[in-house]
Amino acid sequence: MSPTIRWSAAMLLATTSLAAWSAPRALVAADSRIAFAVKQMGVEVTGQFERFDAQIDLDTDDPTASTASVTVDIGSLTTGDADADAVALDTPWLNRSAFPQATFTSHAVRRVAQDRFEATGTLAIRGEPREITVPFETAAQADGSTVVRGSFSVRRADFGIGGGEWNEGDLVDNEVPVRFSLRLAAP
Repeated sequence: MSPTIRWSAAMLLATTSLAAWSAPRALVAADSRIAFAVKQMGVEVTGQFERFDAQIDLDTDDPTASTASVTVDIGSLTTGDADADAVALDTPWLNRSAFPQATFTSHAVRRVAQDRFEATGTLAIRGEPREITVPFETAAQADGSTVVRGSFSVRRADFGIGGGEWNEGDLVDNEVPVRFSLRLAAP
């Protein structure tokens, strides 16, 4: 293959890849995950949310025009321990009956490096909105889909999670790391 044809093919591939990002992509829920970890009396407890939706429109040419919105069904929390799940979903923790969803809505997205971005927006848990910045990276897959991965921490006291005597962080850490991997379908 001549250098001109290789260069043209590379440019066509790059343009197609960038153009694919300029429209919203459907979430592939079966290949996506939102997980968390919390330490209770020094022992790590991990879990995940099994039901959530994400609307991500990432414009790689102009990241400032991008938007992201994620809605999590609080009742889909699972740690693998039914008793722990029941406690976490009850008052004073997540209180799923009063607050069935947690949401994140971006209001600014910026590129920090090639395929690495930050989304700043409002995270609302238990009806308490807080501004956070979520770093994430993108990875194109061979099938044309894209995986968006990132992590951030939630200070549970900021959202009234585990209020009262549980707010101190002596028994249950206040910092809750959250990791996500969202597969977006090919355009």
